[in-house]
Amino acid sequence: MLFLTQLPHRWVTIQVPGTYSERSFATYVGYDERPPAPADVGDFKWLRNAPRHPEDHLADASDDAVRDLSAQTVAELLGDDATIPDDFARFLDEGLRDRLRSATDSYFDLGDFIVAVEGGRLLHLISDSQWVYHWLLYLGDEGTSVVVGTMSPAGFTPDPDDPPLDSTEYVVVADSFAEFTWRWWMDNEIFYHSAVDRTSLTPNQQAYVTQYGHPTKLS
Repeated sequence: MLFLTQLPHRWVTIQVPGTYSERSFATYVGYDERPPAPADVGDFKWLRNAPRHPEDHLADASDDAVRDLSAQTVAELLGDDATIPDDFARFLDEGLRDRLRSATDSYFDLGDFIVAVEGGRLLHLISDSQWVYHWLLYLGDEGTSVVVGTMSPAGFTPDPDDPPLDSTEYVVVADSFAEFTWRWWMDNEIFYHSAVDRTSLTPNQQAYVTQYGHPTKLS
């Protein structure tokens, strides 16, 4: 658990429309204040009933990915006997990835290897299309699981000249995989409504936006 106790908590995401001044726009920002997640977020009913987006980069294997997301590839990296969180297993088993979409063409990629940290391991999940940001699932030896973020490509074979990663480069972005998925889904759906489709937000989406704090640009 020492790895987790060293990390700050901050939700890192696209800059959600309605939470910022257009003059200070940045692609990715951190939110210290964020809307609470629903109590039933882990059942994925909200995602199961969402529209599919088969054209999105998250929906299928990316040509840029080293190792695409699937139950089989997760087992290959972690080992067949490894225990994964119930919400992550449900997401994989039900094939829910095509309900998600990304405003920045992010894609699933498990990377080259598992990252060993004190008290557990990190499994790379998602890369931004320009490798600006990465999201990983922390799997604690005692069963803890959270999602962390970093600006460094953790889980990929590094260039010999790259400095090694340390724990100060990670932040905890969500306390569970289901919470992470729900916030990702909400933020990107709001972006598409506002910036692409130019349609009004639903009452639920508008209420979500108004609960956000002010974003902080990433360093």
